[in-house]
Amino acid sequence: MKKYKTVYDYYRNAILDGYLKKGDALPSIRKACEQFQCSQTTIEHAYEQLVLDGYIEAIEKVGYRVRLEDAQIKLHKEMEKAPDLARREQFDIDLRPVSVAIQSGEVQTWKRYVRNAFEQDLMNTYGDPQGEFVLRQALSLYAYKNRGVMCRTDQVLVGPNYQTLLFVLCGMFDMPGVVGMEWPFHPQAQRVFESYGWSVQEIDLDQEREIDEIDVLYINSASSGKKREPISQSMRDHLLAQAEKHNFLIIEDDYNGELTYRSRSRRAMYSYDTNERVIYCGSFSRLLLPSVRISYLVLNEMWAQYYLSHKMEYGPMASKLEQIAFANYIADGHLERHVRKLKRDYKEKSRLMEEALNRRGYESFLNEAYLSYVVKVDVDPYVFHDNARKRNVGMADVEKGLVEISFASLENEQIDQAVDVFDQLVKSSQKA
Repeated sequence: MKKYKTVYDYYRNAILDGYLKKGDALPSIRKACEQFQCSQTTIEHAYEQLVLDGYIEAIEKVGYRVRLEDAQIKLHKEMEKAPDLARREQFDIDLRPVSVAIQSGEVQTWKRYVRNAFEQDLMNTYGDPQGEFVLRQALSLYAYKNRGVMCRTDQVLVGPNYQTLLFVLCGMFDMPGVVGMEWPFHPQAQRVFESYGWSVQEIDLDQEREIDEIDVLYINSASSGKKREPISQSMRDHLLAQAEKHNFLIIEDDYNGELTYRSRSRRAMYSYDTNERVIYCGSFSRLLLPSVRISYLVLNEMWAQYYLSHKMEYGPMASKLEQIAFANYIADGHLERHVRKLKRDYKEKSRLMEEALNRRGYESFLNEAYLSYVVKVDVDPYVFHDNARKRNVGMADVEKGLVEISFASLENEQIDQAVDVFDQLVKSSQKA
């Protein structure tokens, strides 16, 4: 450890532990040199760092005094607990569908693009409420090439996540209505609609039935029906015809739609819409890092014009820094390269988990978009989750005798062991 850091830590800890209070004086630089048996430069460096970090202040002709008040000290201590709390939330085995593996190479690439964005002279303004033009341009090209979504740049609306974008969209409707959603209802989307006073009606999309008495159909086109499969061509055509016949809007959540690794690639429903009935939503948290929060809507012509006429009534949503970095990341081809790699990785992981489940006699099916298998189990949900907690295993909720287990955060060599632990949890939690 560098000598100045020893001095810095000594006084920092003395302040946080209450030995030095607000207004107390620190030793002069000369006395501190004697106390720590070090050079004047070392003490000056330590004191300067304490000033920069807000622990002390330099008062002309007086010296250095403790700056932090009790409330600020308490806040510092809470902030120091954050990494420990995050570590406590980590599991020995994480089978939750929200988990992803962090690829160190991609983290380094992303850091480089963030640093480059900082170096551009673009950080002195708030940014465009609709999203930075360069990112909207990159997204419109990416969506067309990878999802068949043809749109103008001014139809793209960028936000930190699709829930925020749904709030913006619902705020554009004159009054609440009825939204149709498949079971299980997506909790974040459901929350948005109910917050605006909409009623949620369950829609069964396993058969081509009449769909009326709704104003909006919210559908995950990459994970639909009881088998959580990409929507079929016949169902896509049926829904578009129903939307035209009964005058409702379709919000297409294309979550991980480009990440097809076991089924053939399909274009988004938006690309087949000829009657302005579909609004498209794409996101990237499972493709990049969960902490990188960028999603986007592609509005149809009517809603794009409405938004543009009210654009200045909205404030910027997504981080301008992340948007600039992401635009350059896409433009340089990294996103498409990364998606190709993920397809190879997840194809192998899904195969290994399927084989492990089959060997143990489980009935399951792949939810490709969510990087998981839906497994039929006969367990007491409370006992099952209590047992998982005791084993430090991250598990999704059991609903109607089904539980979803993900391979996304597991290494290939961990999958069989993870399924074995899952099997032990099921057997120890079976209903009496």
